[in-house]
Amino acid sequence: MSRIPLPVVRDGPGLVECTSCGRCCTYVGIAINPPSRPRWATDVLWYLYHEDVSVYRDGAGEWSVHFETRCRNLGPDLRCGVYRERPHICRGFDNRSCEVNQPAAGAISFREPRAFLDWLRAERPRVYARIEAGHVPGFLRAAEPVRAERTVRPRAVARKARIRG
Repeated sequence: MSRIPLPVVRDGPGLVECTSCGRCCTYVGIAINPPSRPRWATDVLWYLYHEDVSVYRDGAGEWSVHFETRCRNLGPDLRCGVYRERPHICRGFDNRSCEVNQPAAGAISFREPRAFLDWLRAERPRVYARIEAGHVPGFLRAAEPVRAERTVRPRAVARKARIRG
């Protein structure tokens, strides 16, 4: 019985190697409170008012603020200059489960205050309502929905006329 060599078929592109990406070495992410209270929602706004800062919610619902800043030990070849002595946090990164190779379902990222406020208005309307007047600049507030004019039904007008008459 002879064997026929068959090519290996993958369900998509192979894993992106750290040395061709380096994404995790271009920002610092710090856990934050979810914007479920007005104070925490305005904290998110404050973060987003700054350049090169984004706010991220992963697929598990954990929130973090990301500061875009390249590690000084990341070389032009995307290799770590202190790999053997790297910090513990770096040792926890694994390209098999990173955001590039395993994007989280349900993850969202905000880079602009307006995008966050639109999300907050839709997802947490009570929190949005509490911060809108005192913590959201006018240029970032959504246009108020146009209220429909109340119309008086002819029967109601006629009934009022009979009662008064």
